[in-house]
Amino acid sequence: MKIGIMGNYGATNIGDDAILTALLNALKAHEVTVFSANPQATHEQFNVGTAPLFPLGVRSFLKYGIRKPLSAIKGTDVVILGGGGLFQDNRLFACLLWAWQVFWVKWLKRPLFIYATGVGPLHTWLGRKLTSWAYSAAMGVTVRDEYSAKLLSDIKIAQPVSRWEQGNMIHQTADPAFLLQKEEAPKDRAKGLYVISLRPWLKYNSKIISVFVNALLKLKEEKGARFVFACMQSIREKDHLVIDPVVRKVGGEIRVPKDFAELLGLLRGAEFAIGMRYHFLMAAMMAQTPVIPVSYGPKVDELFKGTPLEPYLIPVHSLTAGNLERHLKRLSVDYNNVKIFERARTSHLAEAAAKNTELFDDFLNSFDQNLI
Repeated sequence: MKIGIMGNYGATNIGDDAILTALLNALKAHEVTVFSANPQATHEQFNVGTAPLFPLGVRSFLKYGIRKPLSAIKGTDVVILGGGGLFQDNRLFACLLWAWQVFWVKWLKRPLFIYATGVGPLHTWLGRKLTSWAYSAAMGVTVRDEYSAKLLSDIKIAQPVSRWEQGNMIHQTADPAFLLQKEEAPKDRAKGLYVISLRPWLKYNSKIISVFVNALLKLKEEKGARFVFACMQSIREKDHLVIDPVVRKVGGEIRVPKDFAELLGLLRGAEFAIGMRYHFLMAAMMAQTPVIPVSYGPKVDELFKGTPLEPYLIPVHSLTAGNLERHLKRLSVDYNNVKIFERARTSHLAEAAAKNTELFDDFLNSFDQNLI
């Protein structure tokens, strides 16, 4: 079957590329076209057929036009809107962009499956309306956490008539990147090595920089700590905006992992991790590296909700050098227990992530039968 995959691909985001890797692994038996913000880069990285997303701005329209994505959609049997926190209105443009992609899928009458997405937060009337409309256009939906499932229920997603979903269109699973874990021999951890992921976030950039400069200078002075900063996205949101000023003050190395596997390898050699990016935090758990999460939204909260690591989570609005220091001291004491928990948590979420593949396969089988 010919399957189109739409998502935040070609944007130098290691987490979204990890989702795409897991999706392509699950769809090896099918002919796939990935709709990307940078089709050439995605083709070179994944060796897969690509097409541009439908343009929503003057620059993207002038660069790619509308004929290429239009032709590519017409060549598909089914379309996946796949992975990541696509619909959230901290930046309302995101809801507009992905609803625009769904509009074309619906207009061209291609069956749509929304695959393992995160939803929210949705603060605005328009954000909620666009999200409700887009998800109502799908024949099946899986979401990666409880918050997303509840939010979709709150905004009244219309349930389509479909033999496959049988009155239950929305299924809670987990992020597909949890399927990328591989059994490897234990790696020696470098004592005093901290791997850190920072990201710019709304009005908090100056605070993030200041807190980490103060906290890391103290760690360096008292414990001889060394730092590696993992840049998870180089363009658009530009993690360098907050990483570079910290490195200038405290020293350390900046790494841009080429993919999720390299990130896992980096984290397996670290004693501790501190992170903001969602997929960095996932990778830390998968590497069984004790981690302090700094939360900027519900998707990070959900990753640790109801777990022994929840007390270590610091909301970005409550971030101070003092509470970061206290959390790190507590983590040092509970080091081995945290590693044991992370292994169990990762195994559980990998099982939940595998349900995405099972549900989509069931959907395709039903879809094939409906064609007969």
